[in-house]
Amino acid sequence: MDLAQQVGAYVGAASFFGLAIFVPLFVSQARDIRRLRAWSDREPAAAEEAERAAVASARVAQQAAIARATGEAEATRAEVKAAAAMATPAERVAADRPATTRITAERPEIAAEPAWRRWLSGGPDARQLVWIVAGVFALGLAVALVSLQLTGEGDGTGSSPPPTVEQGGVVKADVEVAVLNATAVPGLAAKVGDDVETNGYALGAVTNSDVPAEDSQVLFERGSEDAANAVASDLGVQSVEPIDSDSSALADGADVVVIAGEDRAQL
Repeated sequence: MDLAQQVGAYVGAASFFGLAIFVPLFVSQARDIRRLRAWSDREPAAAEEAERAAVASARVAQQAAIARATGEAEATRAEVKAAAAMATPAERVAADRPATTRITAERPEIAAEPAWRRWLSGGPDARQLVWIVAGVFALGLAVALVSLQLTGEGDGTGSSPPPTVEQGGVVKADVEVAVLNATAVPGLAAKVGDDVETNGYALGAVTNSDVPAEDSQVLFERGSEDAANAVASDLGVQSVEPIDSDSSALADGADVVVIAGEDRAQL
């Protein structure tokens, strides 16, 4: 679970840095587009002139390449004729190759540049940059949601945490504690019950006692003395005694009974 949280944090940080890298590119692309639009507004014919210049340059380069290839082919044919004149009939037959083979050997194939390389050299446009940023945001959000879901499953009902064990080998979750209000203060038993649950014990019956008490007490059934001492220690009660029959009847089978007296009401 800690690994899932760490992965979510790392991916979120990577998404943030990726966004920080793409934002300047987006700003730069927008600034270049604004400059191009301003330039085109100032000089409407500049685009056509640039296009004509590019076409003329490409045409000159093409003619030069054709002339160069023609010259090389003429030189190659002259060399072949000279070598054929000096070679024997058997060598001429062995050197005779199909025209396609000679052309392939004399003019190596020019491999087309891959599309991804052209895209990298030109850089992404504004629309592509927006899609990239949106993808980074979506990926970061998905990883964060998965991490939170895994964390929630780990903290939920998938696997219960081990019970808390106090001194003397007392498992708090296995100790049922009833609370009896031995004062005239309403709601005192409920408040003490909240303290019982906060300390990890199982809360039992919460009701009023028939006998008033000045000092709070912790009473225990037979065999639950260690649990009673642990409850008294957690609640700050000094007196720990075996349970009487009246309190046992009100406790409804609880292992430990807390009698909330006047001293607890003052607190």
